[in-house]
Amino acid sequence: MLERLAHFTIRRRRWVVVVWALLVVVSLFTTSRLADRWFESFSIPGYAAYEANQRTLKTFGSGEYPPLVAVFRSDGDVTKVTAIRGAVDKGAAVWPGSRVSSYFTTGSDAYVSDDRRTTFAEIYPPGNQQFAPSTRIGATRAALKAATPEGVTVHLTGRDPLFEDVGGTEGPSLLVEIMIGGIGALLVLLFVFGTVPAVLIPLVVAASSILTTFSLVWALTYVTDVSIIVQFLVALVGLGVAIDYSLLMIFRFREELHHGRDVEAALVETMVHAGRSVVVSGSTVAIPRSCARSCRACASSARAWS
Repeated sequence: MLERLAHFTIRRRRWVVVVWALLVVVSLFTTSRLADRWFESFSIPGYAAYEANQRTLKTFGSGEYPPLVAVFRSDGDVTKVTAIRGAVDKGAAVWPGSRVSSYFTTGSDAYVSDDRRTTFAEIYPPGNQQFAPSTRIGATRAALKAATPEGVTVHLTGRDPLFEDVGGTEGPSLLVEIMIGGIGALLVLLFVFGTVPAVLIPLVVAASSILTTFSLVWALTYVTDVSIIVQFLVALVGLGVAIDYSLLMIFRFREELHHGRDVEAALVETMVHAGRSVVVSGSTVAIPRSCARSCRACASSARAWS
């Protein structure tokens, strides 16, 4: 089959190039619309922690988003300053539908320091957490400070407030990471091959493969949630795998030419032998992961119906 595919591709190579070019153009269009389709969460559907969070979220309306922690300090017994409860409610009002946990709602001394001068309250925002920093952190701080009575200081901490204080969590963009990886691969390929055409082939294959995969992922987002982490896997793993497989094909093709075969015969032999290795290697990576995802999805559905 691979031999017939090789002959078919060689005889219609212009059409093959045109089809790949069209796929790249379409992929550029769909990839530009993928940014708004990602599922922005580290959680993996089907795992116990994720399912527990989803049940909590469904029951209480919150519980997945990390809590905001308001810390109050007074010169005297902080539990006697009942106005602090109103300040916490004002901060929670910035997040409609949020829940609050504090000494004033539970009566538990677990929220109070040993000297009884410090207490904290937790505000649980509703909905699913996002990677992007929330613009409500500043509004929550302002609401807490405005409603805190005199003689009491208040600070807001937690994951997102700390991230905001240190200047956010944005690192280099995906394009920058791909460019860095591409430049490193270019230097290695120049050292290995020493010729521009042999260097460009793996990079062209990587670029077209990554863009086409993003196009398929874009279509998949209309069927199920796809984590935003996938974009990094597609880009960086795709770059490495595409170059690796391209090198395997190029080395085999050069070896066949060295044995005296003409270009078409060398391409056919390359496709039959190195091509088979690529198919088997790619399948051993793709099939188990797809089956694992399907099994987790089936298990999740079974638990939902039970």
